[in-house]
Amino acid sequence: MKMQLLLVVPWDEGRGGVVNVAENLAKYLHTLGHGVLFFHPGQTVVLKRRTTKRGFPGVQLRIGFPFAQPRPIVSALAFPVLFPIMLIQLIWFLRRHNIHVVNLHFPIDNFFYFAICRHLLSIRLVTSVHGSDAFPNGKPRERYSRAFRYMIRSSDLIVLPSDTYRKKFLDVFPCARHKTVFIHNGINPIDFVLPDNKQRIGERNRYILCIAAMTEWKGIDVLLNASKPLLMGDPSLTLVLVGEGPLRTELEQLASTIGICKQTRFLGSKEPSEIAKLLNGCEIFVLPSRAESFGIVVIEALACRKPVVATAVGGIPEIIEDKKTGILVEPDDAAALADALRSLLTNSCLKTTLAENGYRRVMERFCFDRTGAAYENAYASLWNVQ
Repeated sequence: MKMQLLLVVPWDEGRGGVVNVAENLAKYLHTLGHGVLFFHPGQTVVLKRRTTKRGFPGVQLRIGFPFAQPRPIVSALAFPVLFPIMLIQLIWFLRRHNIHVVNLHFPIDNFFYFAICRHLLSIRLVTSVHGSDAFPNGKPRERYSRAFRYMIRSSDLIVLPSDTYRKKFLDVFPCARHKTVFIHNGINPIDFVLPDNKQRIGERNRYILCIAAMTEWKGIDVLLNASKPLLMGDPSLTLVLVGEGPLRTELEQLASTIGICKQTRFLGSKEPSEIAKLLNGCEIFVLPSRAESFGIVVIEALACRKPVVATAVGGIPEIIEDKKTGILVEPDDAAALADALRSLLTNSCLKTTLAENGYRRVMERFCFDRTGAAYENAYASLWNVQ
């Protein structure tokens, strides 16, 4: 049957796995005739219709939570008054649009309103846990909030981006075993084809590329140390880092301390079109994470026919088969990372073989029509469960 779906996402801007998954999912479902709306938290206390920054129909509403930052006391005092007003508006909206499935992406505590609606209306609740929402820095939280646990209990289905993270999630929430599945993230390969097949300006500049947040668990410090002998041995080579985060200044200082700042470029955040150009122009893509729920940027690089070196953590080994579709190394091993990068820089045949094998693997297993179909089947299956 044709379904009416509400995708609930914390943000309406920025590049990242969560935003890309929700956007591609909406496009896929729309092409099959399903109705798709977006919900983003906002500041308005009256439900507001709008078009999202990605061009989808949606709504905004301030779904408050007590003791929320930056004004915890004010939010706690306002919550008893605003809570019923917000809840009534959500119930009205879900009924009016005949929503069948509400899919929470990257559940934050404020989303507990939809868990309440699940018990008051004949809707199904799907919660997509993407990684750091449940495992900040790749590790379980010391304590999960009551709101988060309530959403997990209330969900009809919980989706994880890899089988590894599904098992990790069940170690913390064993009671959810009967309602968890893993659905690999996917991409739209067209997003990474440059207009008119033109390469980026300055394509002769050789660079190793990493796209990752500047956080401890992304392992950029390990990459900088691994890159030192490579950059110092080849003045024509550059390390390009894309991403922002709390450790950026510290990492810039590290690059300066070890003597590679002149060959290391910190570009900050970039738009999707710029990301595509950088991926198409790089010599090697590397992801040195200490933890990773899936690693969607890995399949983006492979879709650009680039050889990939990554750590064997989280869902990455479900993407890369070592020495066949890329190279895997252990996390926190700068020497092994340097050796893997060197093997590709000095062996053009290996570099081409891994890139082509990786590209074929993405086309076979990680395009979004496969991911979208898995989500659609998961939604549909819920109507057979009474």
